[in-house]
Amino acid sequence: MRVATRRIVCRACGASTQEAISFCSDSYVRYTQWAARFALVLRADMSIKAVAEHTGMHWETVKNIEPFIKLYFAGKDPHNLEEKFPKVSFGEGNIEIGEGAKLYPGAYIAGNVLIGKNCEIRPGASIRENVILGDNCIVGNSCELKNSILLNNALTSHFNYLGDSIVGNNTNIAASTIFANIRFDYFEENRKNIGIKYENAYYDTGLVKFGGVLGDGSQTGCKALINPCTFIGKKCILGGFKSYRGIIKDNTKIIDHLKD
Repeated sequence: MRVATRRIVCRACGASTQEAISFCSDSYVRYTQWAARFALVLRADMSIKAVAEHTGMHWETVKNIEPFIKLYFAGKDPHNLEEKFPKVSFGEGNIEIGEGAKLYPGAYIAGNVLIGKNCEIRPGASIRENVILGDNCIVGNSCELKNSILLNNALTSHFNYLGDSIVGNNTNIAASTIFANIRFDYFEENRKNIGIKYENAYYDTGLVKFGGVLGDGSQTGCKALINPCTFIGKKCILGGFKSYRGIIKDNTKIIDHLKD
């Protein structure tokens, strides 16, 4: 069920790409199409917790972003990005910028960050530690990302915060959408882990910080609030000026038209 993929590097120019494997569900994941279908079949007769334990697929992906990136950079020489992008602020630590990416003046990128090909990091964007961007992503003005994964063609263009979250392919996060990642008791001495209620059961993630998951092809409206531990399925449309939590199934559309 698990597949190791190779990263191929050109000795002449230093450009790199990931090996394409036809039976993987996406070029940036390490589980197969069969594994994804298998998990759905199990879900018909098993709880989400049981499926996660059986397959090893669960929300702790966000917990493993940092060690994965550090492993990726192990043994590699650091890039001198200041010469190529003199008006961008860089933090300490490893950063890789894909071919064709545009980094505009005034952007900030901390260490331990991977940015794919043809991405746009616009003025005022803040990419903090432990972030992975796929190809063709946009991180716009006053957007802040931290410990998150955005897959190919994920757009977060205006005044967004994404903390400890996973965003799928071909998604659009509208202006001022927030992916909240902590409980109200986070700053208290006896804070609790983030959890989720589903089918009359409560699931403890074991995490004190966890935002949400936005499925492939989904989009939010302006000023949508995604509460901690929210799972949004594929091809969903979530209207703006609303608060969302829990599990939102594939193809859900929640759109309210404002009345005069």
